[in-house]
Amino acid sequence: MNFSFSRFNSVPGLLTGTAVVAAIVINQPASAKTAKEVAQIAVPTTVRIDNSLGSNYGGSGVIISRDGNTYTVLTANHVVKSANTEYSIRTSKNKTHNVISVQNLQRNDSDPDLAIVKFESTEEYPVAPISNSDNAGIGTGIYISGYPMSIENNNDREYEFTKGQITSRPESKPQGYTMRYDAVTRRGMSGGPVFDVSGRVVGIHGQGDRDGVIKNESATGGEIEIKTGFNAAVPINTFKEVISQSGVQVAFQEDNSQAENVEATQPTKAEVRSWAQDFAAGVVNTIIERVIPRFW
Repeated sequence: MNFSFSRFNSVPGLLTGTAVVAAIVINQPASAKTAKEVAQIAVPTTVRIDNSLGSNYGGSGVIISRDGNTYTVLTANHVVKSANTEYSIRTSKNKTHNVISVQNLQRNDSDPDLAIVKFESTEEYPVAPISNSDNAGIGTGIYISGYPMSIENNNDREYEFTKGQITSRPESKPQGYTMRYDAVTRRGMSGGPVFDVSGRVVGIHGQGDRDGVIKNESATGGEIEIKTGFNAAVPINTFKEVISQSGVQVAFQEDNSQAENVEATQPTKAEVRSWAQDFAAGVVNTIIERVIPRFW
């Protein structure tokens, strides 16, 4: 497969003739967690991806690997597809890091809409575990994590954490979007992770039905698109298949045990805001480290 690599792909020795994929398998019970417990994983591992063209062009992503001070973020390809654009990562700690490498894993419009980007930081961030998305069938409860565009049309993109349920698993869809669910999302959440009720990544969000447009009544005016219909993600197993053929070395944490068949629960906006502040500030570091073991 001939994958395209942008001019930001400057990590030496990244490409090899054959794929080198290291999976760290976690053998732990996949018991259902509360929304707050899943958020403890989602908040510090979900990042905001900013585009130098402006605040209306960004997206989201999730940290899936760490090698020393280099972090790997999985996102949707359409978030970072421009080879002539500079990107940066904004983390839950409100730290901004330049993207040093972009690997576009989508070679044409029908291929899975996936990409990985890298950034360097001396800050410590946890890595989100991934799971077997084939186990995430119709009726499975899920959570969407990301940074939607601001209603006020400014750079203040606040973290959002919404719940849903998988409604269908089509066998084939363009760009790999074969996981559909009912969840409220907004533009800017593309590339963000879809978590199961056990706090493992099972998909990368990237598409949403457009049910309507809400008029922004702030002084700046404008409109914002609200996606309240059926949205879609690329299953994480698709990423595993793509990465195994790409020649890109990624060591990720994998927990393939079956999640409990329970519904996700929707926290209030106040709860999400409080969790995002507390978890980003490291208030519950000991809990985070227990939920997400360190492998570095």
